[in-house]
Amino acid sequence: MRVRFLALLAALSLLVLAALPASASTSNPKFNPPKSFYLALGDSLAFGYQQSKFIANLPTENPSAFVTGYVDDFAGMLQGIDPAIETVNLGCPDETTSSFMAGGCPYTDAGFRLHRAYGGAQLDAAINFLKSHPGQVSPITIDLGANDANSCGADQTCFAGAIATVRQNMGVILSMLRAAAPGAEIIVMEYYNPFAVLDPGTNAGAELLNSVLAGDAALVRGRTADAFTPFNLASDEPATLCALTLFCTSLHDVHATDAGYLVIAQQFWSASGYGRLG
Repeated sequence: MRVRFLALLAALSLLVLAALPASASTSNPKFNPPKSFYLALGDSLAFGYQQSKFIANLPTENPSAFVTGYVDDFAGMLQGIDPAIETVNLGCPDETTSSFMAGGCPYTDAGFRLHRAYGGAQLDAAINFLKSHPGQVSPITIDLGANDANSCGADQTCFAGAIATVRQNMGVILSMLRAAAPGAEIIVMEYYNPFAVLDPGTNAGAELLNSVLAGDAALVRGRTADAFTPFNLASDEPATLCALTLFCTSLHDVHATDAGYLVIAQQFWSASGYGRLG
């Protein structure tokens, strides 16, 4: 997640929000309990990336150094229900919704390894896994969309285009996942905004992106895990953002601290409804 969220004009926000499908607000997800496999998809947050660990592990870059992400924490919570649940983490740092669909993974293209190796697009790897394990996968978690906006800088026209791309691509991605796994719990992450440390006004861009992600999730009976509220709406900001992200360190890393990743995992847990099973 290396996106620079922008403070958008009110007219732009209204334009994009108005484009959301009307049925998105009326969807009622069905509860889907955990099964044999937990499938984690997405970008660097799914991978559990932290810049300091990346630097410390150069040049070999062993993915086993990144085991304190939200996927790891959420997997631990799932294993409290069933210790036999296996985690399959396909997360790729720097992934966009477009590269997720078309391949290849930017991280492996740069010569680095993932938690689980695959060739081609992450979407293809996910669908292939679901097809080879029918009825055995739940939950599926996914965080995508933040990197789509990264190249826009302060260009609001570009950002509007990126939001439209996320809406279209995530609609396709989530529909394909749902078709391949009709009995899986699908949970989409709503992003936090580390740049609010410098300018709280940038929260508008994050909220706009999150509204699009929530709309696409609802259309496939998916749920959302809200990372924005605990990170960005705490009463003691910016202290909370500095505690839950690495943005206030010398590296100005936008990724979560270990504590931040745990908070994200707790949001996934809350969204899943699995607490009723524990």
